[in-house]
This record gives sequence, structure tokens and C-alpha cells, in this order.
Amino acid sequence: MNNGQKMLEALQNNQLDEANDFFKRALATDSDEQLYHLADDLYHLGFLEETQMIYKQLLALYPEDDELKIGLAEIAIEANEIDSAMDWLLDIPEESETFPQALLVLADLYQVQGLYEVSEQKLLKAKDILPDEPVIQFALAELHFSMGKYAQAIRAYEELMIQGYDEFTGVNLANRCGSAYSALGDLDQAVEYLEQSVEENETVNGLFELGITYMQQKEFKRANEVFFKLKDLDPSYTSVYPNLAQSLEEENQLEKAAEVIQEGLRMDQYNYELFAIGAEVALKLEQEETAEDYYLEAIALAPENESLQLAYSNLLLKQERIEETVNLIDQALQNGQSDPQFYWNLAVANEKLEEYDKAEQAFEQAYPAFRQNKDFLKSYIYFLREAGNRTTIKQAVTDYLLIEPSDEEILGILEEINTNY
Repeated sequence: MNNGQKMLEALQNNQLDEANDFFKRALATDSDEQLYHLADDLYHLGFLEETQMIYKQLLALYPEDDELKIGLAEIAIEANEIDSAMDWLLDIPEESETFPQALLVLADLYQVQGLYEVSEQKLLKAKDILPDEPVIQFALAELHFSMGKYAQAIRAYEELMIQGYDEFTGVNLANRCGSAYSALGDLDQAVEYLEQSVEENETVNGLFELGITYMQQKEFKRANEVFFKLKDLDPSYTSVYPNLAQSLEEENQLEKAAEVIQEGLRMDQYNYELFAIGAEVALKLEQEETAEDYYLEAIALAPENESLQLAYSNLLLKQERIEETVNLIDQALQNGQSDPQFYWNLAVANEKLEEYDKAEQAFEQAYPAFRQNKDFLKSYIYFLREAGNRTTIKQAVTDYLLIEPSDEEILGILEEINTNY
């Protein structure tokens, strides 16, 4: 048994001092081939410093061994010594057999730094050298996927699948194709691949993505089946609960949706989406008190979420809690919220409080966004008529009649305007 083997045995027995002594002896007395094997074992065990020492000792003896340089570069990357890794990789000449491997490592390095175009150049260069190498083809596909070049990624994934690969380094290729087609908006093709992926390997992530795609297709019954299967497979997969609840809501299975929300909250009480969807479901079940509780919990978890603030203001306005509505909206606007619906709600609330100047100001701010909304326009026209605003009412009436040209009531207001103004 050589010293390297004795070191590994000592490590297995947690005899660290003895292992260190055997390591020093190995560096001094073991053969180069034995040191190569020891370095490989130590690298996989995570002893990077010792591996680096062996590589450097061997490189001093074999300066043309470019695999050692790649090994040193990979260790430098692990240590986040990016410049050092670059130096090792760029020292490998193009005529070296390991040059394509160096390009792959460089591509990964540039990608981690966000330099996707440079990474792509390195991989394309490697592909020119080894056009049929599947590792390079897969690396390019993954890079193009991360860059949003989905059509190019799909071509590469599909070529690998034609070559007989179902997965590569643990990545299911059918799932990747499904995700890419979904990103391109081709949901039918996406479903085909995602279903294939689930058939090949039923994972929670695969089921979740398939369920989401069914929802995008408005195939809510199929989405529910997939989400329930996922939930049974892994109840701790908390992302499933808000989506399942929403899908059930779309099918008008409100009681079931409410049950799923409660179940989800037992698993994750900090998921604001669950509270938000719970509020929507509670409103449809005419449980306004529960809805308010959910909105308040959701807003506490996501205070900057504009849609939550807006939905809660809608509830307060519906309940005629006018001063609370105004206070909520004023605070939201002060915090930088900008949805024009806030101004419409604020206009209605201030009108009810007989704060007509404030109501008129809020209507004016909402008007540009709702010039094609007949409900808003009708409300605005009535307000302007009472306020005696002769300028804006003509434009608001014109806008409304473009949408509803036969509305007798508004036509009567138009005639009144033309007669009196």
C-alpha cells in the first residue's frame, strides 16, 4: 500500500494528523501515476488544497500536461479565484487535445459572470472543433435556453433526443423542450413534451410545470388532476397550493379551493399568494370578513404589492367604508403606487364624502386610462354634469358614444349640453 492509499484510509478513519503525514510522504515518495490517482480521489472528496498541491508538483514535471491546467482552473473556480482560473485556461494552446475542454470551462466561467455572448463564442468555437460532441451540443442548448434563445435551444435538445438521449447530466431533455416551447407561446407543443417528460420521470417539478401549462391553455380540469397528484406526491411542495386553488376557482369549485388554501396555509403561513387567492375565493363565497382577514395578512407579507392594495380598496369601497378607502388609497399613492384604478376608486370615495374638488382631481387623473371604459365614462359624465364642467363633459360624452352610440340617456345629456352650453 503506497502512502497515498494510506492517507485515504486514514481519512476514512478520521485520523487527520496521520492523513496529513501520509500526504507529505506521498508527495515525496509516491510515483507520478500514484499521485495522479491520489489527486483524483482527493478532488472528489473535496480536499482542493491538497489536490492543487499535487497538480502543481506534477505540472512542474510535465509542463505540457494541459489536463493539469484544466484541473487547476477548476480548483480556482471553486475557490472563486476567477483571474487565476482564466490564466490557467488561457495558457492552453489551440493545438492541444484538451483545448475544446478548456473552451467548455471558459464558457461556464463567462456565463457565471453574465457574459453570455462571450460564453456562446467559446462554445461555438468548441463545436467547430468537435461538431458531433454531445457535451458541447448540450452546453450550447443550456446556454441558449438561459439566454432566451429558445428556438435554437429546442433544435439542440431535439437533436440530442434523436441521438437517443432522454436526459443529460440529470436534465430531462423533453422537459427542457417543453419549457422552451412554453416560453415561445406554443403551448400545444409544450404540453406534448411536458407530458413525455412526466411519463419518463414523474418529478414534482415536471408535474408542476405541466400543471401550469394546462392552466395557460385554460385546461383547468387537467391542471387540477396534475396538481392533486403533485400534492399527494409531495405535500411540502408549497408552490402547488396557490395554483391549485386558482385552478379550482376557475372551475367554480370554490369550496374545494377554500380547503386547498387552508391546507396550503398549514404548510406555509408566509405565502402571500395563498392569502390573496384566499381573499378572492372568500369574496365569491360571500365571506367578506374572511376576505378582509386574508387581504390584511397578504398586505402585511407583501406591503409593496399594488394589486393587493387595490383589491382591498375595492372591498372597502363596496362595504361603504369610505374614509378607510380614502386613507388606504392616499397611503398607497404616497408610497408610489400608480395603478389608475386607485384614482377611480378615490374619485368615487371623495364624491361620496362630498369632497368634490378632490373627486374631480381624482377623476381627471383616472380619465386617460379609462377613456374606453364605458362604466368609468358614465360615472364621470354624471359627476361632470353635477359639477357643471362644460369643457370636459363634451369630450367624455363623445368618448362614451363611440362605445355605446345608442345609449338614450347619454344622448339626452348630449342634447342638453348642445342646448345649454
